[in-house]
Amino acid sequence: MVVGAGAAGVAASRALTEAGVEHVVLERGGVAHAWATQRWDSFRLNTPGWMNPVLGTLEPHDYSTREETVALVQRQAEGLPVRTRTRVSALTAQGGTLVLRTADDELRARTVIVASGAKNRALLPDHAAYLSPHLTSMHVAEYRCAADLSDGGVLVVGGGQSGAQVADDLVRAGRRVWFSTSRVGRYPSHYRGRELLAWHVDAGWWAQGADQLGDPDARWLPTPLLASNGRDIGLPALARMGVRLLGRLASVDGSRLDFTGDVSDVISYADEVAHGLQRIVDDYISAAGIDAPPAAGDDGRGPLEVPPCPTLDLDDAAISTVVWCTGFGPDLSWLPESVLGSRGLPLLAGPAAVGLPNLIFVGMPWQSTRASAILYGMPLDVQRAVAAVTAQLSVRAAPS
Repeated sequence: MVVGAGAAGVAASRALTEAGVEHVVLERGGVAHAWATQRWDSFRLNTPGWMNPVLGTLEPHDYSTREETVALVQRQAEGLPVRTRTRVSALTAQGGTLVLRTADDELRARTVIVASGAKNRALLPDHAAYLSPHLTSMHVAEYRCAADLSDGGVLVVGGGQSGAQVADDLVRAGRRVWFSTSRVGRYPSHYRGRELLAWHVDAGWWAQGADQLGDPDARWLPTPLLASNGRDIGLPALARMGVRLLGRLASVDGSRLDFTGDVSDVISYADEVAHGLQRIVDDYISAAGIDAPPAAGDDGRGPLEVPPCPTLDLDDAAISTVVWCTGFGPDLSWLPESVLGSRGLPLLAGPAAVGLPNLIFVGMPWQSTRASAILYGMPLDVQRAVAAVTAQLSVRAAPS
């Protein structure tokens, strides 16, 4: 069994088919469910086509839209044994067999690949419950476009990838936007004549494993802000577009919100991360003896003076909507507690769960490399997962 028919699950199914392994894919919604239901209208991938071969043959420098991404995954799923609208509610181990419970049945499998991802459950902070009921409050999974929102200003809470992109989408639509920020790095789109993504692939940065990090906890830092279509996105750029920057949300009392931290310090931190990412390229160019152009100016950098705003009354500011861009988490509560760690992610030994070698995963953060949870890294982890499946089947098929 394969659980999940997103990009990772479909890729795993294709690889299993090619390996001659009989299997079924179980999907809670339709194929590419998360892409189709949890992304806004203007959404595009922030990695170009050359980084996404798991979706098929793409133009190297195209950034797929939401609809294109869904269609690409669905095309990859054609002819595969996918059962849609089949949610798995529990998995248990019975001897050497794994039993999956759905609403209609109990299914047994010798091996299971979990490909449901680590970001498919919307996370709302406790603060959201204290917002005045006359204000519109929505998670980014529900946001589609500015035209759907009530008249008035919009507060975007959450300084990560989706928050920056939604703030960008709203201000380009002519809305008045406030953005509650946090310490998130910035990923410049180009450096020394090339896409920074391409330099980092060549330098082996995306191929790093967690054991190669100086600080193992660094793998849990937020993903640096990276825009689609080769653009740069960051707080200075958003501020120049008219977005009003705020500190980190500290408390909510009706329409009164308190913020903490200095936005200028947040911008400085983002610049430090950007400089570190560029330094990786400089070191690689120097070590490899590459004749590359010098660094050009970085328009996305600070410093930027941001007037302090420790308190904001949404009614006084005529803000009608709060969009909570506070992230997604894994929905793995149907798995045995024994295989899950403190972050709700699986405890792994290679691609398999610790203690259950026939329970195998694809697409988890840092499963094998830095790229494991993005489209670029999925082919490697799919290959390892299918190898683990065939190894398990071979062991059980061997005569005693």
